[in-house]
Amino acid sequence: MSSRTLKKKFISVLAPHLLKWMLVPIAVTCRKKWLGKEFLEELQKTNDNWIYALWHNNITLASFILKNQNLLSMVSSSGDGRIAARVIELFGNQTIRGSSSRGGTKVLLSMISGIKSGKVGAITPDGPRGPKYHLHSGALSISQKTKVPLVPFHVESTRQWIFSKSWDQHKFPKPFSTIVISIGKPFQVPEKLDKEQFAIITAEFKNRMMQNVKLAQDTVNNLD
Repeated sequence: MSSRTLKKKFISVLAPHLLKWMLVPIAVTCRKKWLGKEFLEELQKTNDNWIYALWHNNITLASFILKNQNLLSMVSSSGDGRIAARVIELFGNQTIRGSSSRGGTKVLLSMISGIKSGKVGAITPDGPRGPKYHLHSGALSISQKTKVPLVPFHVESTRQWIFSKSWDQHKFPKPFSTIVISIGKPFQVPEKLDKEQFAIITAEFKNRMMQNVKLAQDTVNNLD
């Protein structure tokens, strides 16, 4: 095994623990403000499950906010995905590794099976490589096949680090900031759609997700 391979393996093992050790003490100093939580409460009342749809730059903080909920998250099989998956697992949730480009059919079938069994899912529609805020079709296909709604999920902080060199401009809250967690209205993808209708629904859901992003950002700006 080469030194480069050993270094990558060491980083993939150590980095998730470092992220957790950094995030937990910071997050506990932060105030949390929820928007749209009533949408989840309505789903819980009827014992329905759902699929969180969040942009890739929310993965780290969402792992903490949604900890210990036994969620089933679809995560890339790349090196970065390995780290993200381990962070998710350290916070008490499950992962399925893969993407549309690597083991796509297998991971989609595993995700569909898990959600049909009653688990709540979590998907990053612009992952694993972007572009940022580009809605790939996988999330909608899973919602369509499971008959389970997609729920937009977005997080912004009043003070946050933004890693501008990463393709998704990943975010990390600063101590003593306010974290705004915005939940959008559940979106059910119709079961039968032709290609043109599917494209229209995709554009509509992306618009819903971006409206949810704007709501979180506007709320944060008003809190500053």
